[in-house]
Amino acid sequence: MILALPKYKNPFKWPQSRDYAWYDNIPHKELSIEKAVQNWIQVEGDQFRFLGGGTMFPREADAYIDDINELIPLSSGTIRTAIDTGCGFALERGVPAMIGIMASKRLRYPARAFDMAHCSRCLIPWNKYDGMYLIEVDRILRPGGYWILSGPPIRWKKYWRGWERIQEDLKQEQDAIEDVAKCLCWRKVTEKNDLAVWQ
Repeated sequence: MILALPKYKNPFKWPQSRDYAWYDNIPHKELSIEKAVQNWIQVEGDQFRFLGGGTMFPREADAYIDDINELIPLSSGTIRTAIDTGCGFALERGVPAMIGIMASKRLRYPARAFDMAHCSRCLIPWNKYDGMYLIEVDRILRPGGYWILSGPPIRWKKYWRGWERIQEDLKQEQDAIEDVAKCLCWRKVTEKNDLAVWQ
């Protein structure tokens, strides 16, 4: 049994938990500072408030999912299971989720468990450690599954100034991701707008 934090409060009930979480339950302001310019999350008194789309989803998440559906067959029924990396607030917000740390050990999923893996500005260094993180994604993806990456370094030529990084670093990062994907025998399906898709 894991003991609750000293100031832990029962989470908000759904659907209010979609938009709010108690600060004391997740006492880390770093994300609200890091994402401040995106208008995605704010600290309001003793609560986090999730404002919606921010810069990653300027037309809200539904439109973002529609964009993905234009690139891969989400609505065909062939994609039934998906994993979203970097969704740290999901549990506190009442979304079915599991905590796993890719850096320390394998994820707690069997091989070939998912039809799709997704990362939207999850800040995972996919190109580091000889591609260890992508190798783990490859392990849990079913044959023919999709890996979707949006945010840095995708579209670095357009956004590099706003990301406060230099072009050479972003190009190098994307090239390294492409190289690991090729080593895994993935093919790049498309790169459109802020999304890149491999299969």
